[in-house]
Amino acid sequence: MRPPPSNVALIPENIGSHPVIAAMKSSDLLVFTTCYNECDNIGFLLDRIVEELPNADVLVVDDNSPDGTWDIILRKSETYKQITPVQRPRKLGIGSAHKYALLFAIREGYDTLITMDADFSHDPKYLSALLRAHAENTFVTGSRYCEGGSSDYKGYRNIVSRLGNIAARLALGVRLKELTTYFRVFDVSSLRRLPLRRVNADGYSYGVQLIYYLRKRGVDLREVPIHFVDRTRGASKIPRIQMLFSAIDLAKLAAKRFSLARDLSSDTSVNDACANCGDRVLAMKHAGRHTGTAGQYQSDAYRCTSAGRRSYPPVYTCLRCGMQQVPSSFIPPQLESLYAGVSDHDYLQNADVREKTFRRAFDQIESTLPCQRRGLLEVGAYCGLFMREAKRRGRHVDGVEPSAWAAKYARETVGANVYTGLLKENRDKLQSRYDAVVSWDVLEHVREPLQFVRDCASYLDSGGLFCFSTLDVDTWFPRVAGQRWPWLMDMHLHYFDRHVIKDLLSRAGLDLVRAESYTHYARVGYALRGVARILPKSMERALTAFAQILPAKLMVPITFGDIKLYIARKK
Repeated sequence: MRPPPSNVALIPENIGSHPVIAAMKSSDLLVFTTCYNECDNIGFLLDRIVEELPNADVLVVDDNSPDGTWDIILRKSETYKQITPVQRPRKLGIGSAHKYALLFAIREGYDTLITMDADFSHDPKYLSALLRAHAENTFVTGSRYCEGGSSDYKGYRNIVSRLGNIAARLALGVRLKELTTYFRVFDVSSLRRLPLRRVNADGYSYGVQLIYYLRKRGVDLREVPIHFVDRTRGASKIPRIQMLFSAIDLAKLAAKRFSLARDLSSDTSVNDACANCGDRVLAMKHAGRHTGTAGQYQSDAYRCTSAGRRSYPPVYTCLRCGMQQVPSSFIPPQLESLYAGVSDHDYLQNADVREKTFRRAFDQIESTLPCQRRGLLEVGAYCGLFMREAKRRGRHVDGVEPSAWAAKYARETVGANVYTGLLKENRDKLQSRYDAVVSWDVLEHVREPLQFVRDCASYLDSGGLFCFSTLDVDTWFPRVAGQRWPWLMDMHLHYFDRHVIKDLLSRAGLDLVRAESYTHYARVGYALRGVARILPKSMERALTAFAQILPAKLMVPITFGDIKLYIARKK
């Protein structure tokens, strides 16, 4: 890969070969395009944009195109100093890319944002006309369907496009004839007033959602006629299934028009860097339900058995790598001290349940573990119950645990060799190498997940295993539950998906071997307290009453696919 151009600055942490590039703002106008496999078009397009608007800054987001598109973008950014190139580690979708541009424009303080496609369906010759129609608190779209507009589409594609725009116009109740093209001009000050966290569709329905919220905020909607050119180079990348998803999104928008419970409050912007890749374009996912400040947190919120709490801090999504996280400004500065002070007697009252969970976890990893040579290391050993199971199966195991209470219990009651404190604080007490490192439900709690995985991997020889469990937010349960997902908690700082985990492991020198669902066992009462977070408060009493008539010792397996067990091998 070519080095970054001289007109941009790299943030020190980066995703492998995908450097995080800091913008060098030189104008109040930003032009944005996103691309995937556009090597035939992107160079010519950037030439034309700069020719038409020589004083504008240009943002280009590439979703890791395998056809050489990124190399062309970098060469053009060396020629044109106003270009900011951004490469994402995988294909994250056109909606996500456009939200990146909106938040980038807000964060960098631009006055005006123009968005356009990279396939020349949006001819740069119309840029000046779009800007002439633009004014304060306005939104302008290039329209093929208003008077004077035209399109190259014929036959089936023409019919689908026209019907789609008619349906969108009826669903939103607007007069615009064109709602699905991304050839647009935004007043950035109007974007600051939008609840962008609610604009969450992908594909072309993202753009329709955006118009819906602009209209709700009283933004003047305008259109300028253009000739829409069907691509002459490359191939269309819109899957047929996207039309079904767009139809569903339109139906949801139509229903929202008549809903009285609409939260239109604007997002809260943060200037924190992503804990995974270092990029600062973070989009609000959940506003949070926490009434205090970070400095008012108590250790009680960091107990393993605090799942029934309804409090959690704001959660943001990095639009470059996709990891969801609590921004660093919302993480208590005394986090490590809070964990050190945890006491959790409820955990011990359900020790047999925890042991059943760990027996199942050991069953899942046992066939992969190497022959006993140097033993196991458990990071975040808590009360030592997994270590007890490992010893039963003939494994030597050491552990580290930040909670002084839990570490003491592990040593004095379980007889486990657990050191108090963090991993980095106990290096001189531990062996230099282990056959495997295990860590159950810990990764989502640490400030710096990449550094944590690297520290764990440092105790492994080549071929050694790192086995761990953590949250998977890219599954049906968190999507359906939304803000009522039980694992939105004060103590959870990061929410992963399989792509982020695989990338994080790779950067730490590990290869993902296997991923599968991780099952917790729980008493029915404890499980129902977690369920109560998903349901309205009025149903809590009914759930509590139901739990009281069930056998107190009854255990149930809990597995919705939103917690995964991963096994990785050191390269």
